[in-house]
Amino acid sequence: MIQKPGQSWLSSLVKGVPLSRVLVVPFLLQISLTVGLTIYLSLYNGQIDRNTQTIIWFCLAAFGLSALLGIITARWIAQLIIGLNTAAKTLANGTTSADFINAEDSVIVQGIDELEGLAGSFNQMVQQLRESFATVATAREDLELRTQELQQEIQQRIQNERRLGQHSRALAELANHRAVSDGNWETAFKVITETAANALEVERVSVWVYNGDRTKLQCVNLYERSKQRFTAGMELKRVDYPIYFKALATACTIIVTDTRNDLRVKELRANLLEPQNIVSLIATPIWVGGEVVGMVFHEQVGTPRQWELIEQNFVGSIADFVVLTLEICDRIRAESALREAKEVAEVANRAKNTFLANISHELQTPLNSILAIAAALQNEVSGPLKEEQHQSLNTLELNAKQLLQLINNILDFAKIESGKIELQLAPTSIQELCDSSLSFVKQQAFKKNIRLSSQVPEGLEPIQVDEYRIRQMLVNLLNNAVKFTLDNGEIWIEVQPNSTNEYIFISVVDTGIGISSDDLSKLFQPFVHIDNAYTRRQAGTGLGLAMVQRIVQLHGGSVHAESALGRGSRFTVKLPWSRGLGIGD
Repeated sequence: MIQKPGQSWLSSLVKGVPLSRVLVVPFLLQISLTVGLTIYLSLYNGQIDRNTQTIIWFCLAAFGLSALLGIITARWIAQLIIGLNTAAKTLANGTTSADFINAEDSVIVQGIDELEGLAGSFNQMVQQLRESFATVATAREDLELRTQELQQEIQQRIQNERRLGQHSRALAELANHRAVSDGNWETAFKVITETAANALEVERVSVWVYNGDRTKLQCVNLYERSKQRFTAGMELKRVDYPIYFKALATACTIIVTDTRNDLRVKELRANLLEPQNIVSLIATPIWVGGEVVGMVFHEQVGTPRQWELIEQNFVGSIADFVVLTLEICDRIRAESALREAKEVAEVANRAKNTFLANISHELQTPLNSILAIAAALQNEVSGPLKEEQHQSLNTLELNAKQLLQLINNILDFAKIESGKIELQLAPTSIQELCDSSLSFVKQQAFKKNIRLSSQVPEGLEPIQVDEYRIRQMLVNLLNNAVKFTLDNGEIWIEVQPNSTNEYIFISVVDTGIGISSDDLSKLFQPFVHIDNAYTRRQAGTGLGLAMVQRIVQLHGGSVHAESALGRGSRFTVKLPWSRGLGIGD
């Protein structure tokens, strides 16, 4: 046998021999020696005295007894060590935590302190392993549970992404569908319900609207996915389903996972839900103009369905498309009604203008004849006249001229309204325009002791306007100012260009009775008079300011009024230096 370095010859000799045999060998040698001595004494018994024999026999008995006890002790120690060894081997061979659950499975050693310490350390190690195994087992169970949860979350996320993709494509399809924007609600509702049913993968989608007093819901469209069929006309009455209508009156989305256990739809089970095998539904309100006008229903058949958040959001979007369709229909109806009303108004306006032009033309001829006769009589072509006759003729001539002026105003207004007037644009001096306009009202102002003046900056370049029409506009403003300014008042014209010389502002200002804020908005409406005690005494057609606005607009400008009761008025006209595009172009 080759001895390894650091290994004694004895250890090499007993290598691979069981411990129980190694421990028994010395005691076997003792027994062999005792037996040998016993045989020897038997052979030479006569040669040894009795005392010596007794001692020898006693020693041999003690020696043999000690050998026997040594063998028993050795086997006992060996069994303890073998038990530890067996437990260690069992543990090393991959024993699971189930083998160390009970305390009686521990290795027990008594009587030898060293072995007791070794067994205690071993048992402590086993206890630690037991706890470690338990911790690992718990962690493994938690890990498996978490893994399952993660797998479920991943599957749910994948499913949600798939559904979200379906919903997004469906909404994009509705947004681009011509039926939704055409205003044909029947076709639009068919497209909406079919698209929603396919995207949400439900059997039925329907649109219902309330009647006027909200006592009844009427189905305007129902799509059944399996049958690919559209129906309409069904009704739900509050008197038949009061609990359900009360739930709908909350104006919230109603989510029913299982119709068999939800009290809100209890009334619907026998007649509606069970015959159609509807087990889940979600109802979304239709909001138009701040109130609920109907509901959109999505109904699941077969097995109950847990409505996910993305599905709830989707049905809300479907309701929004229903709202959009209704609003578009209302807008188209309103536009159609407005267009018809506008056409009727235009026809009436043309008839009015034609009538005014015709009647005014027919009145001009006799009025001109009356004025010509009055002028001839004033000149006494038929003989001398008395003073009273002259006064009567003056009154006749004054009233005839006033009536002729009213007729001319009506004719001009009718021409402007019909677009038949053409502007004769030419460079016009602003100073001369203001002075000539003031001269037209000079005599009227003199009778009321009203001071007239103008404030025109020097060196202003001529403005490109129709001189006759702008003077007509200024005279109308000045006539109104004289008419509504009390005696000893003041009227003046202010002219001010803007900083870039693109526009010029011409204002007619008076210290008259003023205009209330309520009446300012009505000033430029044709044939409208401001109703107060003073204005009722003033004659007129109510066309003066309307004419002013139309003439200014024809020149591409605007007119603005500022006034307060008892503080006078300011009418400001804004005109371009060179005429822009007006309503008459």
